[in-house]
Amino acid sequence: MTPEEVIKENTRRYSDLFAAYNPITGQSPPIEREELSFSVGPTSSASFFLPLSMFDTELIKFLNTNKSLAKAALHYYGNEGTDIQQKVFSDLIKLRFKHDFEFWAFATCKIQDKETKKLIPFKMRLAQRILFKELEDMRMAGVPIRLILLKARQYGGSTLIQIYMLWIQTELMENWHSAVCGDDEGQARNIRGMYARAAKEYPSDLGSITLVPYQGSSKNRFVKERGCIIGIGSMQKPDNLRSYDFSMLHLSEVGLWKETQSKKPEDLAQTLRSALPTLAMTMEVLESTAKGVGNFFHREWLDAKNKVSGYRAVFVPWFMIDLYVRDVDDLIEFFNSLNPHEIFMWQCGATLQGIVWYRKHKTDNRYSDWRMQSEFPTTDLEAFQSTGARVFAPHYVQQMRKTCCEPAYIGQLFAKGQKGSDALIDIDFRETPEGNLWIWGMPDKTIEIENRYIVAVDIGGRTDLADFSTVRVLDRYWEMEGGEPEMVATWKGHLDQDLFAWVAVQIAEFWNHALFIVETNSLRKEKLASEGDHYLTILDEIAEFYDNVYTRSSPQKVRGEIPNLYGLHMGQNKVLIIDSYNGALREFGYVERDARVLDEADCYEYKPDGSMGAVEGTHDDLIIPSAICVWADGSPLAIGPVKEIVHRFVQKTKIISEASIN
Repeated sequence: MTPEEVIKENTRRYSDLFAAYNPITGQSPPIEREELSFSVGPTSSASFFLPLSMFDTELIKFLNTNKSLAKAALHYYGNEGTDIQQKVFSDLIKLRFKHDFEFWAFATCKIQDKETKKLIPFKMRLAQRILFKELEDMRMAGVPIRLILLKARQYGGSTLIQIYMLWIQTELMENWHSAVCGDDEGQARNIRGMYARAAKEYPSDLGSITLVPYQGSSKNRFVKERGCIIGIGSMQKPDNLRSYDFSMLHLSEVGLWKETQSKKPEDLAQTLRSALPTLAMTMEVLESTAKGVGNFFHREWLDAKNKVSGYRAVFVPWFMIDLYVRDVDDLIEFFNSLNPHEIFMWQCGATLQGIVWYRKHKTDNRYSDWRMQSEFPTTDLEAFQSTGARVFAPHYVQQMRKTCCEPAYIGQLFAKGQKGSDALIDIDFRETPEGNLWIWGMPDKTIEIENRYIVAVDIGGRTDLADFSTVRVLDRYWEMEGGEPEMVATWKGHLDQDLFAWVAVQIAEFWNHALFIVETNSLRKEKLASEGDHYLTILDEIAEFYDNVYTRSSPQKVRGEIPNLYGLHMGQNKVLIIDSYNGALREFGYVERDARVLDEADCYEYKPDGSMGAVEGTHDDLIIPSAICVWADGSPLAIGPVKEIVHRFVQKTKIISEASIN
């Protein structure tokens, strides 16, 4: 970027961070609004930006059409006097309270300012408004509110969640019980204290919120005006929450919840969830800072992020929190001094003023790179990292994400049979929403190019507890034009090893009889009774029907009629292959389409014993075949160069939709 472009972009980001936001007028909101203007008296007027839902109400429809508070007073009360107009305006305020959380929260709730410690109206910061928008999207869609929040320090997420629950209980629902559950009861009490403060400071002219002990309990409170119980409990003492039918749950600092011999976090969560109805306005939010990987919170986060649960994953990076900025005298001089990780933060959207703060805070506290990234993560993957020993630099991975996109097709391949020669006859692709095969580029059946496609395979297991079985397809076509190869397909799932091996071969055959490379470390061997002490691998069986299988046998052994050793043994070549892949990430050596691969790259680390692998609780099942494809593409021993067109033929890819086969 030129200096002018840097300054222009930084100015835009800084302006967005501190953009004017007025919850009274509805200016610069996180949710969609529409302007309502009307006259107030003979010479004055009022204008507000209101949530769209308000325009379906009778009062707003009338004001929007007639544009006059006096006419509304006459229409509804038969008198357009000043006092009556004030009554209509009061009706408007009360109506707005039920539709406009931002307005209600600012008008009625007070919180303690983090810097001055004074009580101030609750006006959401930008980072909080990002979370609020997700909550409102679910509420307005009429679906149960289910969300998991990964926090940075000083985020204010717990405050927003409690005040949002208070709004639902006081303005929208009655007898709508809520609970706060922390790692210990002290945490839960502190969080409920925000609720209690807001109730105490509630403006008397708008009503009252009275909290009293519930049935003599020292822990649970009851809102007299709304019939709502507000309970507290903890991972350490969960029994207090087991006997109530809560409609809203706030599970706090879940990353700290530790498994013991008698208690597991997932058991407590399951118990609480089982009593939570799947209705609109019900709510469950899990929130925490990241406390390592492989634990309950990490697993819940990954499920939400990968959309295999009904929860939305919300992460707001440190640089979206407006507390974390410092002035800088010379923007360009500072920009030119950025180290690789600071460049990565800039690429992710940080302001230079934010990076100045980050650098100073890291120095002042003598934090290591890993510690700083864990406390103030730029990405969710930084938050969950368990060590500072990443194999792939974050900015290498981030730059590769620019070409990632949703697949063009999702489905499965079907053939005449599942195994043997029939598995390679009449192969068709059928679109199915739950398919394991994601495709960004169909095989080109109009021309034949030698050595065009590479298919790499990592064989996992059948059960959900096993590693995933994966396939990646690399298209080398653009190398003939001086470009880079492109990943065009991914298969990922669980299947019996022998059946999956044939699925992988079908993929290789479908992509124009591609070079078929199987990573053999985890390949289970099957003993055949008829062969005595000899073993026949799945690859040996496949090689009888598919002749483009990678072999690691030496030419001398082949000439000496020693059997081929099919497949690639990763253990002997892992450093070379991973180094090759690292170079491809650094140099844009290939085009990646599947963001799941780069998620794994962000969690791939050096172990204490010097080996490489996935961070505990994550996977590297897509990294391995991706790295093999890239390595094979650059290895003349694995595959020759992509050659010019040999001849043309007119076989079209056949795609069958699920609807057409039902």
